[in-house]
Amino acid sequence: LFFDNCVATNAYDVKKALSRLGKPVNRFRWGSSSATDVNSFYSRKVNGIFIPAGILQPPFFSSKQSPARNYGSVGGICGHEMTHGFDDIGREYDADGNRNGWWTPQVVANFKDRAKCIKDLFSGYEVDGRHVNGELTLGEAIADSGGMKFSWEAFLKKYTPTPQEKQEYFIAMGQTWCQKDKEVAARANLLTDQHPPSKYRVIGTLSQFAPFAETFKCPVGSPMNPEKRCHLW
Repeated sequence: LFFDNCVATNAYDVKKALSRLGKPVNRFRWGSSSATDVNSFYSRKVNGIFIPAGILQPPFFSSKQSPARNYGSVGGICGHEMTHGFDDIGREYDADGNRNGWWTPQVVANFKDRAKCIKDLFSGYEVDGRHVNGELTLGEAIADSGGMKFSWEAFLKKYTPTPQEKQEYFIAMGQTWCQKDKEVAARANLLTDQHPPSKYRVIGTLSQFAPFAETFKCPVGSPMNPEKRCHLW
């Protein structure tokens, strides 16, 4: 019965997909996702971000939480998805979702040069003696960096946070990616997951963001306040 249900479901999906051929693209179609997903994503095909209602709940967002926590968590997530439109793959798609390079050669060259810094940074991280694949994780690392910067700028534009509220913003960002992996899963993810390991999504992103070091008074030259930083967006 289970197998039959899977076959029937797949047949329905194929029939549904074929029915869309030759018709205008529905830019608001959710695809395989649903409003209950605790997730978010960017679609290059429609050049749009999708933030399901499922993620608009604690600890990511709540009207009862402080603005610092909301901006540091779901604010960064929204900015992350926006930045995917300008990562190493999204940059090749135009406003209508067509793969049509629209940047000048000089802009592309500058992008690749700056992106290489991020790729090399993450390639230097290790999990159980195995290096992170900075090329594989580049798009997500770019999105994490850009998303946090967008959210931070929006936070400062809307509010005048105290030093403690600034700290809370960054703590919320870190807690957003807090998770525990089994060693075998962590090693396997290095081969297939386009996201950097959660630990390095936090360390790698925050160490390249000067306001973090200023907020927590990290000494110059320390791991979280390096003398040279990567800067793309």
